Amino acid sequence: MRSAKEEIVKYTVTVRATLREAPAAAKKLHDDVTRMTKDAAKEAGDLTHVVYLDPRDPRAFLGIDTWSSLEGIQRFASSPQIRDFFGKLFEGEPEVRIWVDSDWNQW
Repeated sequence: MRSAKEEIVKYTVTVRATLREAPAAAKKLHDDVTRMTKDAAKEAGDLTHVVYLDPRDPRAFLGIDTWSSLEGIQRFASSPQIRDFFGKLFEGEPEVRIWVDSDWNQW
């Protein structure tokens, strides 16, 4: 059990990439795969999954997930199923970054 002074660390993962296919085909692939992998992702510590598209470039993709476990991120992202999914969904390698909260002024 955590003491009141211990903070729960959350990790925000950003995935920036260019979609390989037109948005409608990419959406179908994304939604089919994430529907099948949602339980495994949540079990590994994925708390939220949000996708944004650029209105000026509909093939520009930004995915943002919040995770409770750094080990879970690494295990899930390195699975052959997810690597294959990224290869089908994106042109080239996506830019994947892991972020942590700061104590900077926010709103």
